[in-house]
Amino acid sequence: MIKGNDKISANQVMFILLTTIIGVGILSLPRSVAEKASTDGWILIILGGITACILTAISVKLVNMFTNKTVVEFGRELITTPISNTISIILFMYFVIFSAFEVRIFAEVVKMFLLDDTPTEIIIISMLLVSAYLVRGGIEGLARMAELILPIVVIPVFLLLLSLIPDLDFTNLLPIFRTNPLDIIKSVHITFFSFMGYELILLVSAYVKDTENLMKFNILSIGIVTLVYIAFFVVALSRFGENETKHLLWPTLSLMKTIDLPGAFIENIEGIVMGLWVLSVFASLSPFYYSAALILCKLFRLREHKYFVLPILPFIYIFSLVPDNIASVYDSMEKFTNYLGTFVVVFIPTGYLIVALIRKRKKGAANNG
Repeated sequence: MIKGNDKISANQVMFILLTTIIGVGILSLPRSVAEKASTDGWILIILGGITACILTAISVKLVNMFTNKTVVEFGRELITTPISNTISIILFMYFVIFSAFEVRIFAEVVKMFLLDDTPTEIIIISMLLVSAYLVRGGIEGLARMAELILPIVVIPVFLLLLSLIPDLDFTNLLPIFRTNPLDIIKSVHITFFSFMGYELILLVSAYVKDTENLMKFNILSIGIVTLVYIAFFVVALSRFGENETKHLLWPTLSLMKTIDLPGAFIENIEGIVMGLWVLSVFASLSPFYYSAALILCKLFRLREHKYFVLPILPFIYIFSLVPDNIASVYDSMEKFTNYLGTFVVVFIPTGYLIVALIRKRKKGAANNG
């Protein structure tokens, strides 16, 4: 059973998805799409957004058939308990490993730009402890934090991007439509990491009051993320050009370092941007961490997820330190998204929905008979 104070609105789900999806993925997005599609990278982002919208619609259709239940709970109703529990464990591993990648990339960025003498382990454990404190508060605390952080991050970043317009050379976006369409279609999978996060709906939908609005707000969140990604790609390519964008590890951060506000009383723009990004990663990491704890809670049929928050922390910490360097992190993350990520965001909701529709049809036929 779900406690009365553990309820959020579909509008709050949109805020959670926005802060979750726009996390560390936005750092390398301009580089990865430029490598695959050159100046046609915006087409790749749009196709990735469309794919995410379709998969989101499938997930929402599924969860609306089982109100007040998470994927762990209604999975037991659709298929045998051993198989559904195995799938739930895979989901748990997915959220733990994804959290580990996110916090490791966060630590590498912070170490490079802010705390170069601080050990990576200290940065990671500090972020995990702060995130654990928020996660223990439950879904309502996550939703309120997302509502608070999103405007704090988005408004200043949007104003900073506007200040770059005089320095942009939009001819760097030409020529268009020069990439082979088949090559673009084959590369859509690289945007998976940047759009991952919408699968949270399989868990948080159980706590939504107005489930009839889930479809609208979830699709809207994917649309907003797509526009944000296109904006950053266009600005990065216009500012640096195609070749330089391909050779920058984190084009988005490099973009912010080039901002110069003449006559402004703020000198260290980079520090402000990093501060905003730390908030963004905090709001992105916490829902994944929460999802891992919630899955264990439902697997053991307990009422409170908070018992599992601290026991999970060492696993995220250990997994985050497995890659030797940042290049190894991105290499491992690509393999992770191509295999386990694809299984979680594509096959689990699609497979469950097919089974649910078949069972519903058989039940309807039996009733008519």
